[in-house]
Amino acid sequence: MTLRFALVPAVWALVPCPPSAAQEIFSGSQGEVTFRADVSERDFVADRALVQSDGPYVVVHLAENRVFVFEGRRAIWSAPAGTGTGFRLDTGQHRWKFSTPRGLFRVQRMEKDPLWEAPDWHYVERGLPIPPQDSPARMMRGIMGSTAIYLGDGIAIHGTNQPALLLDPDPERRRVSHGCIRLTNEAARTLMHMVTVGTPVLIY
Repeated sequence: MTLRFALVPAVWALVPCPPSAAQEIFSGSQGEVTFRADVSERDFVADRALVQSDGPYVVVHLAENRVFVFEGRRAIWSAPAGTGTGFRLDTGQHRWKFSTPRGLFRVQRMEKDPLWEAPDWHYVERGLPIPPQDSPARMMRGIMGSTAIYLGDGIAIHGTNQPALLLDPDPERRRVSHGCIRLTNEAARTLMHMVTVGTPVLIY
């Protein structure tokens, strides 16, 4: 199978090819990058790197809902992921859109057995009163699974307490989060050991 990618400033677009061509083309102003999957879905080789990096870098492919780790031109690891639903919540006073942001990020910090600080929308969705910002009730264990890799701006790649949602073979059905990138706990812990603080993360 051949996959072609091209870097586009701020925006990436997917144009499916005929099934016989077994290609996905990402068109943009900087030319095309070609991936070849010779053996399995984890064995991808590009004709040039997507991110300029001296070490490994992470690629979150939103069309496939899959997280890859690349070294230069070669993907050395991947796992299915859950990403934002795109759902909008509007209370009249506040508006939220639960999409996974696109762009180039870097790993800010990593944490084992993280606590999740529930934001206001968590309570609005459930019709519950919103506690004070500093309330201990907002701190919840287990929601983010066993591992969190924080990218800043409230976005993280993390584990989950609902791994079954990530095992559906249809990537569209893996749009299950409020914006973060979810992995199984095993995959999130593996990823944590493959990256360091400062590792680039391309989400597109």
